[in-house]
Amino acid sequence: MLLPQPRLRWLPRRRRRWSALLLAIGAMALLFLPLARAALAQPGPPPPTSYDLAWRAPFNRPAHYPLERRPDPALYRPHSDWFGRLILPPAATMAQGGEDWVWLEVEQAPAGHDDLIGRRLRLGWLDDPKLRALVSNVRTPVRLGAEARLAAQQGNVVPTRLNGRAEVGPLQSLAGAHPHDDITVALEAVRVEQRNGEPMLRIGRPPLQSTGRWVGLVQLLSRDPADPERFRVQHYDRHRGSFSGAIETVRLPVQPPDRHGRRFFDPAGLLETPTGAEGWYLYGAPDGAGTFTAQALEPRLLTSLANDRLLQGTTAGLNHISRVNWSDDQTRRGRVNRVDLVPDGAHTPWQPGDRSLVIHSFGGIGGPDGEAISGFTVTGHFAFGAARVVVDPFTGQPRFDLRYHQIYANNPNGIVSGSQDWSAYTGNLQRGWLGTRPISDVLVRTEPLLLEELAIQAEVLMARYRSGDGSGVSLVSPAISCVQDSSQALWITIDQLRRRRRALDGSELPRLASLAQALDALLTPFGMVRDDWRHNASLMNNPGDGPDRFQASRSLRDGLLSWRSMLPRRAHDEMAGVFLRHGDRLRLVRTNQLPGADQRLAPLAPTQLLGQLPVVGVIQPRLMDAFFAPLTGRGLALAAVLLGAYAAVALALGRATGFLPVQRPRVRPLVLVRQALVLLLTPALVEETLFRAALLPHPLEGLSGWDSVAWGTLSVGLFVAWHPLAGRLWYPQGRRLFDDGRFLLLASLLGVVCVIAYLATGSVWPPVLIHWLVVLIWLELLGGRWRLQG
Repeated sequence: MLLPQPRLRWLPRRRRRWSALLLAIGAMALLFLPLARAALAQPGPPPPTSYDLAWRAPFNRPAHYPLERRPDPALYRPHSDWFGRLILPPAATMAQGGEDWVWLEVEQAPAGHDDLIGRRLRLGWLDDPKLRALVSNVRTPVRLGAEARLAAQQGNVVPTRLNGRAEVGPLQSLAGAHPHDDITVALEAVRVEQRNGEPMLRIGRPPLQSTGRWVGLVQLLSRDPADPERFRVQHYDRHRGSFSGAIETVRLPVQPPDRHGRRFFDPAGLLETPTGAEGWYLYGAPDGAGTFTAQALEPRLLTSLANDRLLQGTTAGLNHISRVNWSDDQTRRGRVNRVDLVPDGAHTPWQPGDRSLVIHSFGGIGGPDGEAISGFTVTGHFAFGAARVVVDPFTGQPRFDLRYHQIYANNPNGIVSGSQDWSAYTGNLQRGWLGTRPISDVLVRTEPLLLEELAIQAEVLMARYRSGDGSGVSLVSPAISCVQDSSQALWITIDQLRRRRRALDGSELPRLASLAQALDALLTPFGMVRDDWRHNASLMNNPGDGPDRFQASRSLRDGLLSWRSMLPRRAHDEMAGVFLRHGDRLRLVRTNQLPGADQRLAPLAPTQLLGQLPVVGVIQPRLMDAFFAPLTGRGLALAAVLLGAYAAVALALGRATGFLPVQRPRVRPLVLVRQALVLLLTPALVEETLFRAALLPHPLEGLSGWDSVAWGTLSVGLFVAWHPLAGRLWYPQGRRLFDDGRFLLLASLLGVVCVIAYLATGSVWPPVLIHWLVVLIWLELLGGRWRLQG
C-alpha cells in the first residue's frame, strides 16, 4: 500500500517535463518556420537601387536635355572639346568584330567637326602598344552568377546588360555599367577616321566620366519662393573681372531620396554658405523649355590657388595631416578649408602647368538620418587621382582641375569604377558626395612619370572592377577594396618604373628611387610583396588572353601583408606623410557636407580601426605602428650605441654610490636562459608597451622638438613613478629597492635612453632590446637579484 505513493509524486514532475519540452518545441517552430519558409521560397525581384529611384525623376534622364537646345555661347562653354554619351551596341553587333568599341552620341565637338554633333559614331582605341596591352589584359567574357544575384538583392547596381557577352573590353564595360545608356564622357587624344565611308572616333586615352555638356560660372542671387528649385544667377564678366554679367534663371533640381531616405543634393543653404562667395561652376544643359538645369555643382573657392593657411616645415605638416586635418574643428558641417603644407627647403608656389597626384578620402554620414557604423570604425573610401593647374577660360586665372582614378566596388548609387572628373564624382547632383560626406583631397606636386604610369595601372584595375574579372561584380574584403587595390596600382607603378629605369632620364632617377623606397616601406610593411600583386605586375609586360590570368586574393594573410593600406584613413594620412617627408609640396582641400543646411546629417571623419572608442582609437594605431615597424640594421646600431652609453654611465654611478658593488658574478647558464625569456616579456615588453608605444605619439604623427621633449619627460616620469607604486600595491618584495634613490636615478636614465631609441626609430623593439639586456645583466650578473630579495 505504501509503494504507489512515490509514483503519484513522480507523475506531476513527469508531466511538467513533457509540458516544458512541448513548449520549447513550439517556440522553436515559431522561430524557425518563417526562416525555413523564406529559405525555401523563390527569391523575389531585387529591391530598387538608389540609381533606380533617381532614374524616376525626368531631370536625371538624357532625354530631358535635347541636343538642339543650346545655351547662350557668351555665358556657357562646352565642358570639353569632345563630349558625348556612351551607348552599348547589341551583343550580336559586337560579335561581328574583334575589337573593343561602343557607340558615342556626340554632344560636343571642336571647331571643324560641328557637323558630327548629334550623330552616333563608333568609338574605338588608337593603335598604341599600351592601349593594346590594356585591352588585351582586361577583356573577358561576363557571366553573372550567384555573387551578382546576391549583390543585386542587396540593392547594388549590377551590369545586367553585359551578362552573356564574350570578350567585354574596357569601353564596353564602361558603356554597359548602368541599366540605361546614360554615362557621359569627355574624350582626349581624339582622332577622326573614316570606316566604311562613315566617320568614327579613336582615342589615345581612356574616356573620362564627366557630367553636363555645358558649364557656366555664376553667382547665386536669390531663390524663387514659388519654386525653390529656381535660382536667379548672375554670370561672371571676364572683362570686368566680377560677377556683373547677364542675369538669368536656372534650375537646381532637388534630388529624390535614395534607398536610405537621404537626398544627395538639396539646394537649401546655397545662398547662405560662405563657400559660394566666389561663385559656382554649373555643369548641365538646357531642358526642353530652354531653362539651364544643373547636373553638377562645383564651388569656385575649392579649386582656386588661394589658401586659407600655409604651414612651413615638414614637422608642422605631418602634425596637421595626422592630428588637425580630420579633427572635430575641421569636420564641421558646411566648413571648407584649404591648407598648403610646405616641407623643409625652398619651394616655388603653384603655377600653371603644375601637375600633382591626388590622394582622396571621404568619411561617413552621421546624424539622425546617417548610416550605420559597425565595429566603432568609420571606414570611408580611398582613391588616387591627378590634378593640373590650368587657366580658367571664364576668369583667366589659374585654378586646379581635378580627376579621380576611382577603383569602386558595385554600389546602390551607380558610381562606376573609372576615371572621373569633379563633375561626375564629387559634384554630381544625382550621386556625388559633396552634400553628404566629409571629403579630403591631398594634392601632391610630384614626379610626372609617377602620375603617367599610375594612370595606366589604375585604369587596368578600374576596368577589372567594372567587369568583376568576368563575374560582373566586385565586392569588398580585407584584401580586396578601394584602398588595397589603389595601393596595388601604386606598387605596380613603382615596379614598372624600376623595370624601365635604364630608359629614364638619369636626372629623374635619384628622386624616383628615394620615393619608391619610402612607398615600398608603406605598401609592403613586412618587406614581403603580396603574391597577387607581384603576379599582376608581371602581366603588364606580357599581355595575355584574358583577365582570368589576373589574381585577386581574398585571404586575410594577404590583407595583413599590406595592412598599412587596409583602411582608407591610414592610407590617406601615411601616403600624404611619405610625400611630405620626400620633400613634395602638398595642398589639402577639405569639405564637409556642403552647403551644410541639412541638420539631420553630420559629417563623420574616417577613422583607424576602433577609432570611435575614445582611448582605444588613439592607442591602437600607435601600437600597430610601434610593433609592426621592422627592426632594421639602423635601429639595431642605434640600440647598441645607446646601450653602450647607458652602461658606461650606469656603471660609473653604480660604483660611485655603492649600488653596484664590485663582485665576481656567478653565472648559471640554464637559469640565465630561463630568466632571459621571462624578463623579455616582463618588464621589458610590458613596460615599453605602456610607457613608450601606447603613451608617446608615434614619430609619424609629426611632433615638434619641444613636444617630443615634453612627451618624453612625461614618459620617463611615469616610468620611474611606476616602480614605487608597484612596490606598494602588487610587488611588496621590491618596495625597499624601488624606494632607493640610487635605483630610481638609474631607472630615470634607462627611461631617457628608451625614449630616445623609440622616437628615433618609431619601433618598440630597440627600447625593448635595451630594457631587456639592462635588466637581465643587472639581475643575473651584477647582484640585482640579491638586492631585489632584500
